Amino acid sequence: MHVEVITDLTVGDLIDFKQKKILTVNHEYQRGLRWTDLQKRMFLDSIFRDYSIPAFYFHEIKESAAAITNTFLQIVDGQQRVDAIYTYSENAFQLIDPSDTSGFRFPNFVKDRPCPWAGRRYEELQDNLKRKLKETKIVAYKLTTDDENEIRDLFIRLQGGTALTPQDKRDSWPGNFTEFVLRVGGKSQVPKWYGLPLFRELVKGNESRRRQLVAQVFMLFNSVRRNKAFCDIKSANIDEFYHANVDFDDSSADAKRFEKICQTLYDALAGKQKKIVGHHLIHSILLCDWLETDYAKGWEQRLASCLHDFERRCTEASKSMKKGDQSSEFIRYWPSYAQWTQTQADQGRTIQRRQAFFAAEMCSLLNPKRLDDRRGFSNLERQVVFFRDGQQCQRCEWKAKRTLFSGTTAKCTIFSRLQKEGRLYRRMVRWYIVTVIRRRNRTWNGSESGGGRESNKVEVDLVVRGSCLRKEQTSDSTIRKRRTLG
Repeated sequence: MHVEVITDLTVGDLIDFKQKKILTVNHEYQRGLRWTDLQKRMFLDSIFRDYSIPAFYFHEIKESAAAITNTFLQIVDGQQRVDAIYTYSENAFQLIDPSDTSGFRFPNFVKDRPCPWAGRRYEELQDNLKRKLKETKIVAYKLTTDDENEIRDLFIRLQGGTALTPQDKRDSWPGNFTEFVLRVGGKSQVPKWYGLPLFRELVKGNESRRRQLVAQVFMLFNSVRRNKAFCDIKSANIDEFYHANVDFDDSSADAKRFEKICQTLYDALAGKQKKIVGHHLIHSILLCDWLETDYAKGWEQRLASCLHDFERRCTEASKSMKKGDQSSEFIRYWPSYAQWTQTQADQGRTIQRRQAFFAAEMCSLLNPKRLDDRRGFSNLERQVVFFRDGQQCQRCEWKAKRTLFSGTTAKCTIFSRLQKEGRLYRRMVRWYIVTVIRRRNRTWNGSESGGGRESNKVEVDLVVRGSCLRKEQTSDSTIRKRRTLG
């Protein structure tokens, strides 16, 4: 096989070859067209930005008949790129506009650069831009051989490299969130991306898998803290999060909190826990975030042993299910947790279900001490009940969007009614306090008979029945809000 390197070809030459049917495709071994419009638009945008174009491989074929010889080039490598260039020259699509927030999101350094070709079809380009496109140089390898098998072998070799994983591709994307994931997850070849010890030492999987896990955990961490909901963490969702956070602030409160929780979890598990699987890590980070809010220090020393017990119970439940044995003490771990690590494991509703069970069981094992024992429910207990019940009030079946544990008023039927009748409700309470309770207080203290002193403070219990936040073991419990009147 003879190989000739051609360096004087241009993009305009490729367009001419395609128009005159000099460039062809051998469909016996070539796949069909696979690029999406977005991929085509990105490739053309790269050409206008003077990014280098990978080399093309063409197989020169000569056919003769009746003293007439026809020469054409079969594309061995570069079919998708040739099609993108040609279809754009035929006005098939518009180029990307970096300032358009409805599509692909660019980092600021790209948005700030002049982009006169943005959003334009080929016919709408200025003459100098058309000239720039057509005069862009390319490199091509022209292959000459009579043995078709040599070309097929070359094609296989060109396509035979190790494919990049989706996370490997994300690692090359521009944007601040990319830098954050690399720094937290780590990349051994780059010293500045050292990686937090939790992911570097305690997480199962290769480096690419660990960085993807960082992105997934932070997505959930961010979603729960900001939206009080669990998001999907599939590959497409991760891509979308990267694009939406090209201007991510790694010095923000949430980013710093995330790194702090990761360090807390590492300190609790280091030297006590073997490598941890992804779903246990996800739920442990979310649990630690909740525990640090409402519970006193001390639970960290018991976390490793309790997590080990939880893992053992999950394993025992899984083995019992395989044997068809329903008598296991921990069989409930299968339908509530273990089963959902194998089915729809990256869906938000599944993760929410696992987290509610994980948090409840781990709190039972840890038995942490609350910072404020006077509260009927801690923040963690509220979240467990909230997510366990699918964000739905069990009294009026209203699906919550804003919740009591987030510090806002839950607008279910009960509270909406109180809100609508708020003025009348406040008047009734005020009248009851002034005319009834104080009168009773004077009687109890003997003030009406002159034998006692009227109390300066009257403690009143305002009872709100049917609240969303009811204890699990009671069917109609109450939340009492104590107010002191002067």
